[in-house]
Amino acid sequence: MAKREQVVTEAVEEMTEETVRSIAQAEADYEQLMDEIRGYWQRARDLREKAAELKLSGRTDAQVGAEIWQLLDQAERFELLGDQKDSHEKLEAIRYIEDLRREASALRGTVQHNQSVLARQRKELEEAKEEVVAMVQRAEERVQETEQLLAYEMAKLAELEAN
Repeated sequence: MAKREQVVTEAVEEMTEETVRSIAQAEADYEQLMDEIRGYWQRARDLREKAAELKLSGRTDAQVGAEIWQLLDQAERFELLGDQKDSHEKLEAIRYIEDLRREASALRGTVQHNQSVLARQRKELEEAKEEVVAMVQRAEERVQETEQLLAYEMAKLAELEAN
């Protein structure tokens, strides 16, 4: 019985540790995603600043215009990429973390419930053991009384047969 309880306890602890690790990994992935998004937006800002510097440089040749247009186009692509990841992948990551936290919370609830059930069952077991001991004692007393009664009756019978 104790072995089974130990196995169950170890399994629950393993599940809890696994859930905690999953949450930590999901949070780390989320932070990495946020760093990536911030990186895209920073690159877009840098490219716009570079384009603004070129505009302010006073150069008016076609190559500068094309370079400015190219920088702004790249900035737009980085900003769109950052926005896409911010809206879709970020929400997915947040949902996943929330799901894991709900799972951990449910697991904690299950563990607490099972611990209270186990405590109740242990109490019931102890009460049953006490009851069994009392029943055995009563049965032994009855056997002893019956043996004494039988011995008395056999003595009486022997006495009667002797007369």
